[in-house]
Amino acid sequence: MSPTVEEVRLHCRIDDDAEDSLLTDYINAAVSRAANYLNRKLYADEVSDTDSDGLLIAGEIKLALLLAVGFWYGNREAQELPDGFYLLLAPYRYIPL
Repeated sequence: MSPTVEEVRLHCRIDDDAEDSLLTDYINAAVSRAANYLNRKLYADEVSDTDSDGLLIAGEIKLALLLAVGFWYGNREAQELPDGFYLLLAPYRYIPL
């Protein structure tokens, strides 16, 4: 399951809900960035029966998403994600030959 806004608030140590809409945008951008890097569709709840390459958002993938959101929240002008994002995702990357 994708990180929730509540999980992101905990991760980023945010006490109020004033920036929930921004955090939601960051979550969506992180999912999109991860899916593009992985060359695979990411699913929040269950993988589609017709998508044999799809991945469920769990474990290291969810951690990578939290890392990206936390990084963007703390570095509003940043352009490159930290290496940890890619290191967590690399084992799941599909590279067509």
